Amino acid sequence: MTAAVTGRAGASRRRGLLLVVVALVVSAVAASATAVALGSRADLSSSRRRVDSTWVALRPALDGRYQKLGAASSAARAGLTTGRALFDEIDAAVGAWPGTDRSATDRQVDAAARLEGLAARLSATVATTPRLRAATDVAEAMRRLEQTDTTSARGAYNAAVAAYQRARGGFPRRLVAGALGYDDRRTLEVPA
Repeated sequence: MTAAVTGRAGASRRRGLLLVVVALVVSAVAASATAVALGSRADLSSSRRRVDSTWVALRPALDGRYQKLGAASSAARAGLTTGRALFDEIDAAVGAWPGTDRSATDRQVDAAARLEGLAARLSATVATTPRLRAATDVAEAMRRLEQTDTTSARGAYNAAVAAYQRARGGFPRRLVAGALGYDDRRTLEVPA
């Protein structure tokens, strides 16, 4: 019976030792990830500032684009005898856009993405509605909207986001960066 007790005590010590080793390894990995993230905090902060500053540079072009979107929507609405929910959605989104200028960049990007989707829907509606397609005032308003090319500034913003995402790194650095407030940033895509 003493051999059985001694055997169980040895197994218990080995399990305890194994748990201590596992805990030390997990702690070391977590400490390493934290050290890497903290060590790269300046790079993360700099990358995030570049994202925000390129957004600030893009914002005036978007302001002009969305004013023209509102005008194109109004022209299209006037060209139809029946109302469409799309025009109401555009009016609401264009009306709310100026109020986003003091919001966080991510909220502004979300609002811009919604407006870009609405612009694509308006373009499709005009293209598929013979009465709108034939109206010269609608065609002119749509032409002015299409001339608001934000490709260059949008490309600079999206490149800054890509650089920031690279600075956030992979697992486990991304988890630690997120815990420190360096969350994902989204690019601004324009539907084709």
